[in-house]
Amino acid sequence: MAENERVWPSGLTLSEAEELHRHLIEGTRIFFFISAIAHLLAYIYTPWLK
Repeated sequence: MAENERVWPSGLTLSEAEELHRHLIEGTRIFFFISAIAHLLAYIYTPWLK
């Protein structure tokens, strides 16, 4: 690939950067849902605010 297609400072092309961003957002969503389920289960099985 041509050197001018790379984006400073990461050295990734725009398509590589977009793919990395897509995976980052997907991982963040998965983490959010797992943490929401964990908090719900902790609320159900412990006497929080009761």
